[in-house]
Amino acid sequence: MPVLQKLKEYNLLSTAEAQTLSSAYCFLRDVEHRLQMENNLQTHTIPAERKARERLAALMGFASLREFENALRRHTRNVRGNFEALFKAEKPAPPRPLPPDFAGREAEWSRLLSDHSFSDGTQSLRLIETFALGPGYVHVSPRTVDLALQLLARMFALCPKRHSSGKLSLPANALSDPDRVLARLDSYISAYGARAMLYETWTSNPSLFELLLLLFDRSEFLAEVAIRTPDLVDELELSGFLRRRKSAGEILRDLRHGRDDKDQRLWLRRYHQAELMRIGLRDILGLADFEQNLEELSALADACLQYALEVVLRKSKRKAPPFVIVGLGKLGGAELNYGSDLDIIFVAVSKTKNLSALQGLAAQIMDLLSSPTEFGVAFVTDARLRPDGEKGLLVNTLDAYEDYYRRRAMLWEIQCLTRARPIAGDMKTGDQFQRLAATLASFTPENVAAGFSLRGTPAKPAPRRAQRNLKDAATEPGSGLAAYRADWKDEIARMRSRIEKERTPSGKNDLAIKTGTGGLVDAEFIAQTLCLAHGWQEPNTLRALQLARERAALPRASSDSLIENYRKLLRIEGILRRWSFEAEAVLPDKPAPLYRVAIRCGFTCAEGLMKALGEYRSAIRKVYHQVIKQSIP
Repeated sequence: MPVLQKLKEYNLLSTAEAQTLSSAYCFLRDVEHRLQMENNLQTHTIPAERKARERLAALMGFASLREFENALRRHTRNVRGNFEALFKAEKPAPPRPLPPDFAGREAEWSRLLSDHSFSDGTQSLRLIETFALGPGYVHVSPRTVDLALQLLARMFALCPKRHSSGKLSLPANALSDPDRVLARLDSYISAYGARAMLYETWTSNPSLFELLLLLFDRSEFLAEVAIRTPDLVDELELSGFLRRRKSAGEILRDLRHGRDDKDQRLWLRRYHQAELMRIGLRDILGLADFEQNLEELSALADACLQYALEVVLRKSKRKAPPFVIVGLGKLGGAELNYGSDLDIIFVAVSKTKNLSALQGLAAQIMDLLSSPTEFGVAFVTDARLRPDGEKGLLVNTLDAYEDYYRRRAMLWEIQCLTRARPIAGDMKTGDQFQRLAATLASFTPENVAAGFSLRGTPAKPAPRRAQRNLKDAATEPGSGLAAYRADWKDEIARMRSRIEKERTPSGKNDLAIKTGTGGLVDAEFIAQTLCLAHGWQEPNTLRALQLARERAALPRASSDSLIENYRKLLRIEGILRRWSFEAEAVLPDKPAPLYRVAIRCGFTCAEGLMKALGEYRSAIRKVYHQVIKQSIP
């Protein structure tokens, strides 16, 4: 029973399925006990004699044998149905007219490759022949060749098929680039080495083979990781770890198993790559929805920051963390995407005296995560959002942060505070920073009139006109916050306009899904503007938009449209970034790669993708105008 509960928690069973199985388990266990008590034997077989079955039915509390047998059939049918759904038998590979050999059949193979969307027939034919017959300097048994042809049939079943009429049909999970997948498959087999054993494994577990094909098609970055460590995908799939969702705490516990490794940078990167593979495969296979995916990527970052802090503290022989690491941007919102940098700041308690000694500790944490190694980096860390940017101290006190924000910060820096979240270290100081951020990033009339004063500290006098009423106070420059101005929404609109003009490549607005018109930045600015206007401290963009809907800060129809289209656009960005794990925000402008992106996003053609994107972005921009109430030129 506890296992069934765990399966429900891990989303392997729905609540209804878990309840059905629990009920069936209790019923069948009761039947087992009645049988064994009646016969004083360890038996699991219901007797064939009618009288014995009638007695069993009566012992089970049923009025008739028919009622008992109906209940028995219902429970066993439910158990079998759930079993088959969870451990469904692999379907045999669909019959394909594959030529039985290669010599003299080159033209037949070439037609087959062309019909299945391979663009380089000559190179692909060479790789397919190598896949089946080996590289030429080793003997391949007839059994291995036969298995290879079965596996090729499975691969062809995932390829877009062009019919004689010219129409293209796409199977579920269609491969966007069969040529590249085949090339990556060849590299993987070479790295693995044991061709015959590999083919036996894939044939007995076809889902593992198809998982690799999808991996090679959906992510160049993860394909490279798989080729460098060919056992990794097998271990994740066969161990069941792909179906596990991990919290930051669970990841941190895993990381601590490597605390005695001599090279902590290498340990962090090896673990980080394994986790990225697990998270990426869960995404590719649809085992986690995209919002869960962002949460898991963020949990990985949280755990890596905490672990890096622990490593540095042990090295410096410190027992307590001397500062808190605060996340901003996507890290603060727990909405990291593939390839996202970690925007962080280091805040020390106000009474800290020897700040210079702390600068090196913060630098070591960043180096532990960001310095390049043979395994790349774990995360790129960026502390430039601190006061005075690169010229400012890497670690500063809470009082220094407050003084900077109140006196010298620009509006965009206050806007950044809407996405602040303490991650690791001195969480008491983190709570104090969060309280400061909540106060300074609240442009409600009440807070403006109070001079952006922290609760429990005397408020500076509001301007005279502000004393008339709170509504008038919100139109005056904010006493206690130099960045505040009555027309702050206009300033935010101007900032958004600059981003659109300066960060969108010339002539590529339609392709710029982040910075272009109606792009992701529109939705982020909407969320941050609403948080400022209403005094909400909700760093996650989607949850801030949902909060606006719950509290009727926007018309219901506008909220629904915004949330729906933001989710769709965010998903496409994730698919784009999953390919390279780079901060890609502009779609390719050449037809072939744009088509491949479209297929990965579930569209049948590039035109369908671009039409849908236009609709998503138009809907987002419409709500942006409602919130900002100013058209961008």
